[in-house]
Amino acid sequence: MITPAGRVAYVTPPLPAEVALAQAGTDTPVESRYRLAGPCVTAKCGFWTGEHCGLGERVAASYRETVGPTEVDLPRCAIRRTCRWYAEQGAAACAACSHVVTDAR
Repeated sequence: MITPAGRVAYVTPPLPAEVALAQAGTDTPVESRYRLAGPCVTAKCGFWTGEHCGLGERVAASYRETVGPTEVDLPRCAIRRTCRWYAEQGAAACAACSHVVTDAR
C-alpha cells in the first residue's frame, strides 16, 4: 500500500484486487492507496521492447543513476517470484520499485 509519505509499503500476503478496491473507499482513487500488480502482457504493452520490459529497465537504470548501488537486503515482496522486472533486472528492480509512484498529485 502507499504510505502517507508516498512510499510503497509491502502487504504480505498480497490482497486480491477486490479487497483493495473495497478498502479504498469511494472518495479516494484506489491507485493512491494501493499498488496493483497483474501479469505481464508483453506485446500488448507499450513498454514491451520485443524482448523485455522497457519500463522496468528504465526504472532500474534511473534508480541506479540517482541512488547508486543496489541494497543487499531486499524488502519482502509478495510478487517477486512472478515479477518481470525482477526476472529481468534483478535486485535493482526491487530497490527501485518502492520509489515508483503512480498517482502524481
